[in-house]
Amino acid sequence: MDIASLKRDSSKVEAGDWVSDIPGMGDVRLRVRGLSSPTVVALRSRKERKVTREDRERDGSLKPEAAMRIFGEVLHEAVLFDWDGFTNGKQPLPFDANLAKEWLTNPDYVAFADAVVWAAQIVDKGRAGETDDMGNGSKRSSRAASPATT
Repeated sequence: MDIASLKRDSSKVEAGDWVSDIPGMGDVRLRVRGLSSPTVVALRSRKERKVTREDRERDGSLKPEAAMRIFGEVLHEAVLFDWDGFTNGKQPLPFDANLAKEWLTNPDYVAFADAVVWAAQIVDKGRAGETDDMGNGSKRSSRAASPATT
């Protein structure tokens, strides 16, 4: 194995990228930052440190409800930047931060949170493909490598 194949562009992980071909999401594309970016790691750490004793197990770890709440908040505040391809009826649904927060923090929308995590992991691996530098939600190709092709 060539060691160069293990190198990734950490500046892209921090800046974020468009990811498409997300399992179960049809034509939806998400612009996300990688989960391993310093911004994401720092925000998650800050939020976890602030968790009260009532939301912790006896060993100090977070109770599952608290961990899921914090992770959803982190996905909203530091990972997801934009989306393209959602519709409401037949009308395009532009990115809405408040709607994104609802979808990322409500357990009934776990499929959306899973899609954001999957896309962020693609960015972490440096496989997001072509970056849409304009960030305008246009339909530029950003085909992500599917797990079957890796």
